[in-house]
Amino acid sequence: MTAVARRRSRNVTCVILAAGGSSRLGTAKQLVRHRGRALLRRAADAAVQATARPPIVVVGAEALRLRALLRRSHGGRVAVVANARWREGLSTSVVKGLRAVPRDADAVLFVLTDQPLVGAAALERLLQAWSRQPSRPAAARYSGRVGVPAVIPRRLWSGLDGLRGDTGARRLLGGSPRLTVVDMPEAAFDVDRPEDLARLERGAPRGADGLAEARRAADEGRGERSATSET
Repeated sequence: MTAVARRRSRNVTCVILAAGGSSRLGTAKQLVRHRGRALLRRAADAAVQATARPPIVVVGAEALRLRALLRRSHGGRVAVVANARWREGLSTSVVKGLRAVPRDADAVLFVLTDQPLVGAAALERLLQAWSRQPSRPAAARYSGRVGVPAVIPRRLWSGLDGLRGDTGARRLLGGSPRLTVVDMPEAAFDVDRPEDLARLERGAPRGADGLAEARRAADEGRGERSATSET
């Protein structure tokens, strides 16, 4: 990161959306291990490395197990908030996380737990791009669409506060006439169904071509998953 980017990213709080029930996978994806680390821990590690503030993790399903995991792996370096309404959809976690963000934050960085190839370097690229136009939102682009990870500046938070149901930041991003887009092929691979987990265990594909191929294969025979679906 440049010095300007580092300075501006100090005022960004990361919110990790980890409250979902993993109904399509059949097991808590947040606890699935990849290369020795649970996916939730991998997301928290990336957030801690890429941002200067303690990330906020929104939990719901399996809350006790997720809290215990984070306590062992990160101690006081992350803040955990519980979303008792997680069954009502992604929007409740977005709003819950947003309301826990400190008042002095300039922007929020939304991250998911089920994109295991998105590490600190990818988040830093996104923050670097956002820092050039900090009044605009910035989002990852993969598989022909934009979505999370995404940085939302404070001036747009009111648009998120009114979300309802299983709707996330993608609707706001899609309606923004001025959006900073960062190509992030790493984000194309997500763990959503048993076949995705099997692919991860075999070794997730690397490189933009492999990721795009994996996404096309994963989407074959089923509807396109929302780019901002929670874990």
